[in-house]
Amino acid sequence: MKKKMKLATLGLAALLAVGSSAGIVSQSAEAAAKTYPALLKVNDYYVLYTSPKAPYIDKQSRIIIPLRSISELLGAKVSYDAKSKTATISLNGKTIQFTIGSKTVIVDGSSAQMDTVPVVDKNSLFIPVSVLSKHLGIKSNIDSQTKIYSMTGDNLMKTDIIKYALEDAETGAMIAPPGKIASNNAFAPVSYTYDDKKDSFTIKAKNITGADVPAGEADVAAYILTDSGVQFLNQKRDRPAVKKDGIVTESIQNGAIGEDVNYLLVKGRLLDR
Repeated sequence: MKKKMKLATLGLAALLAVGSSAGIVSQSAEAAAKTYPALLKVNDYYVLYTSPKAPYIDKQSRIIIPLRSISELLGAKVSYDAKSKTATISLNGKTIQFTIGSKTVIVDGSSAQMDTVPVVDKNSLFIPVSVLSKHLGIKSNIDSQTKIYSMTGDNLMKTDIIKYALEDAETGAMIAPPGKIASNNAFAPVSYTYDDKKDSFTIKAKNITGADVPAGEADVAAYILTDSGVQFLNQKRDRPAVKKDGIVTESIQNGAIGEDVNYLLVKGRLLDR
């Protein structure tokens, strides 16, 4: 049996996202903060940050993601041959091979071309997510409203890191939302800011329900995943009303001392209270 991921217990305010002061960043922190766009969604999760580098857009306007996340989030079988500089990825009964610096991919033994190339950055291989989706049969689209690239599938986000760190934990009192979930598609992150001095993230998410959201019903749920477990927002935090197309701001800090953030995931939910 695979060992379950340890769930971090974060009772102290310093280890939880700030509730009533969410979104407040001091002037000294602002100097160190950098802002990044939200680019990717897999099923109900917006994937904002992936170690060792967030998803980004390359010179060919392709969204690029690290190989590690393809295994840990999507659940694909992944291997890498250092001699040939080739990564092999299998999912949905299909196999695709990417080679560093090459526009040629091998799909189930046949060659295909793409307009960009896999690259190495921070000692990790990064590949174009749209090419991956196309050749592995993953349903995908670009949302016309948010411009976020979405991937959907019953077999995606079913890995141990998601099941044990998040989905099992959401049934517990600490992480379960304070009310029935009416929608998982109510708020879409537009950007997030990373403050390296505080090791914290501030997320801005837009109300995409098409209507005003009453106080207490907005649930922009952010999760930081590290090697030891998951950190999450204080569920007793204030939840102000949000106007149609309005913005919700939430902040969450990495409280796992000495550990790097592996992922920052967000759900944009609406609660029925």
